[in-house]
Amino acid sequence: MPDASQIDFAYSRLAFHCVHEGSSLPLLSEDADILYRYSLYLEKLKGKKNYDEIARYYRIAAAHDHFKAATNLQFLLSTGQARSPDASTETIDLAEYYVDKGVPGAYYDMAHYLELGYGVKQDVAASRAYFRRAADLGSSDAQYYVAELLSYVPNTADVMLAMYKCAMDQGNRDAGRKYANYLKNLERYQESLQGYQAAVRNGDGSSSGRLSKSFQGVPSSDELYYLALEEDKERVDRYNKITYFLVRHEHLGAKIPDLDNIVPLPPAVLPEWDGTFQWKRERDSAVPVIPSPELIEKLSAEKGLDPATGLPLSAGKA
Repeated sequence: MPDASQIDFAYSRLAFHCVHEGSSLPLLSEDADILYRYSLYLEKLKGKKNYDEIARYYRIAAAHDHFKAATNLQFLLSTGQARSPDASTETIDLAEYYVDKGVPGAYYDMAHYLELGYGVKQDVAASRAYFRRAADLGSSDAQYYVAELLSYVPNTADVMLAMYKCAMDQGNRDAGRKYANYLKNLERYQESLQGYQAAVRNGDGSSSGRLSKSFQGVPSSDELYYLALEEDKERVDRYNKITYFLVRHEHLGAKIPDLDNIVPLPPAVLPEWDGTFQWKRERDSAVPVIPSPELIEKLSAEKGLDPATGLPLSAGKA
């Protein structure tokens, strides 16, 4: 439950125009992206991980304006998984740098630091302003966060739903589930069904589990699962398989981009399906590009970084 000041904030600015994050993001350097993708690959490998090595690649990429690398690096630093001479200062410097560049996610990150008092003086009022700015710029995480605040405020349902939907359309699985839940309670079953389908596509196993129940043809007295659907055993089976897959791979960020080729919504006829998932096929077949020593040296030299750590040469090694 949000505190009174957060609710006051929610009341203060109700107008919302949906903006997608991609419309305001800078282009990424292809060379920096090689380091970012290799870091991501290392981070998602099974077994023990060398987070200092992962942070090294993220640092060099972030120094070349790779905002995704900066976000991941901040997480490793702020959670203590990767070493730094001064983790909180390095984290805040990154966030401020990308805020100055207008990156929506940087506003969202800074909002959390202000909210928690991590690396900066705690300032809840300022954090709210950053959350709202991030939402207006297109951060789906911020849109979901502000919508959650609004869910406690009377007479704000239209704005709350608009924020949930905007975030859902950008791939936010939690927003899709909340959007669908709210519409179900209003008995807007077709829109709710589409929301759950979007949430499943975005990787929400809870929503696929719900649809597997709803397609069992539950009666209208079943307030939890009723969506005015006829019984469809094959759809039940497919949603159950999707749920199992998503639960197993949730920690890897699994999604179902090919959902409508597996289990499209009625009245579409179910196509043949071999039981496999596009996300896993692509992940299993992906071969990472290993950054060459020459590329690492080049990118490090351009920004005055130690290629062994990604830290500024003046900072010394962690």
